[in-house]
Amino acid sequence: MRDFLTRQLGVCLCALALASMAFGQERRPGGGQSQVVLRATTRLVQVNVIVQDKKGEPVPGLTREDFTLLDSGKEQEIAVFSIESNRVLPGPLQLLPPNVFSNRWESRDGVPTSVTVILLDNLNTEFEDQVYARNQVIKFLRKLQPQDRVALYTLGTSLRIVQDFTSDVTPLLRALDRQAGRVPVELQASEPAGGNITDAEFQAAKPAGVSITGAGSQASNPIGTDITGGAGDLDLAALQASGFLLNPTRRMAEYYTLRRAEATAGALEGIANHLAKLPGRKNLVWISSSFPIWMGFDSTVPMADKRMFSREIERAVQALNDANLAVYPVDPRGPIPPNGVQTGGGGVPTGDGFQNIRLGQDTMVNLAEGTGGRVFFNTNDIAGAVRTAIDESQLTYLLGYYPTHGQWDKSFHAIKVRVDRPGVSVRCRRGYFAMPEEQLDEKERKEVFDSAARGPLDATGVGIYARLIPSRPGSDTLGIELIVVPEDISLQGEKDRWVGSLELVFLQRAADGKVLDGTSKTLFLNLKGETYRKLRQDGLVLERSEKLAPGAVELRIVVRDAPSGSMGSVSVPLSRVIGMTTSSPPPKGL
Repeated sequence: MRDFLTRQLGVCLCALALASMAFGQERRPGGGQSQVVLRATTRLVQVNVIVQDKKGEPVPGLTREDFTLLDSGKEQEIAVFSIESNRVLPGPLQLLPPNVFSNRWESRDGVPTSVTVILLDNLNTEFEDQVYARNQVIKFLRKLQPQDRVALYTLGTSLRIVQDFTSDVTPLLRALDRQAGRVPVELQASEPAGGNITDAEFQAAKPAGVSITGAGSQASNPIGTDITGGAGDLDLAALQASGFLLNPTRRMAEYYTLRRAEATAGALEGIANHLAKLPGRKNLVWISSSFPIWMGFDSTVPMADKRMFSREIERAVQALNDANLAVYPVDPRGPIPPNGVQTGGGGVPTGDGFQNIRLGQDTMVNLAEGTGGRVFFNTNDIAGAVRTAIDESQLTYLLGYYPTHGQWDKSFHAIKVRVDRPGVSVRCRRGYFAMPEEQLDEKERKEVFDSAARGPLDATGVGIYARLIPSRPGSDTLGIELIVVPEDISLQGEKDRWVGSLELVFLQRAADGKVLDGTSKTLFLNLKGETYRKLRQDGLVLERSEKLAPGAVELRIVVRDAPSGSMGSVSVPLSRVIGMTTSSPPPKGL
């Protein structure tokens, strides 16, 4: 069986080489075509650049020589250069055989080279603003153009796929018609000025696995309450020690504020990981009234205005930059006067509430500027904002370089791009954090894989091919042949060997998305001679078997390249495995 999948990978890798030619993405200095090689620890930083004339139109015909790229003020050699447009490949580059599944974009039909995700944030947006935003998105979709590739996601208690990428307006409108919005109890509970929430409202919004104990009702009397739960819950003792929760009457509000921050950051990270290997311009139009944690991107932000963000948010920002995903935040509340008093009535608070609006908008500005997007505040034209984001993808330039600083110490590095043409404007992401390649501790590792288990989107940072074969017809035991694509494995040369490590998780999920069973394994690679050459040619080939838990309807395989932190996952509905028998529906969100 291994020989079969190895041969299949050879065919698929040929398709990947064709994909690179079609996408025009992996161009090396001197014009040579890239080959499938193992990734060394030298970091390639990619920057998507928009160049517009005085009328706001894209500037075509630029070459590598027209660009100058600076990293923290020092000029860098542009090693990768390509011109990206909103074209679509005519069809799948390689059809997968029966029972073979992959997270590679090249194995799908109609692969776009420019995509836009519209995220309706129903966690951080009041219900009446959700209704207005939904109507505006419908207005935009009715004028969808053939070259547009749009996906609709929603964020509530979790991220959900409403409709994945398509240019067909019919399924988009049909899917959106089924979205009624939700009352954001978590948002209301985050603002103590708005009054106490009831016990029933709290129980409806409380995350699963979290218990609240203490004197009196948690909603009416948070003093002395104790919040506990499984791994990944808030470290309230640390927050109290830092003075963050010294005012006991704000304890529940701070709890929900951070819960919203975790959920929002997790959604942004999941979308970024999903789009990581998709070539071309990638936009995230994030329609939201607020973001609960404000952050500063670089040293230009005054120290008094900085606030430490959690590990989850830090990972999300890094994932957005690694995926070259531009964020376009859109505030659906419409014009907000400078003093926070809305003359038309309703919705805009004053005092501390108004200050929170400004801090939330500062967060969105930083996210937009840090990723090369734009912000849209104080406007009623949400449909126009979405159209602007898509139109900016008509023509962009991708620049890639290997930083010469050699210091991967978590410091921020500003990126500046200049174009040797008069009268043009240039926009790209502000910079990146030079994150070291380091192993996660056990808690961080669990958080990463828990997020991968819960999310509805497959990560694409590490390419995976998996063949699933029942041991016999109607069996509850699956044989798994797994190949990790060699170009996505990071190996460091040490004397006569190449070393690295991969972390693998195999999860079984029920129809409601609950994880029923899971196994994990860490592979330490220490390769020499023929083994290294075979890995370069065939990829990492693994074989194992999994006994399915009762009620399992989906198998999710997650692979993390430990040195780089890149993630890959593939989700297989067991009903699609020939030889399997299951009558249960697939997990929600798939």
